[in-house]
Amino acid sequence: MNEFLIFYAPFIVLIGVIIAAFVISPFDDAVTKGPKERKKK
Repeated sequence: MNEFLIFYAPFIVLIGVIIAAFVISPFDDAVTKGPKERKKK
């Protein structure tokens, strides 16, 4: 178990964070909308 935590866990976390960034990023209005659309709020 100790070897798993040292060698494999950081890569699993890194891959998870990269996937989460691609999933969450479309919900960011500042990135997906242009300047005119952002001013309408």
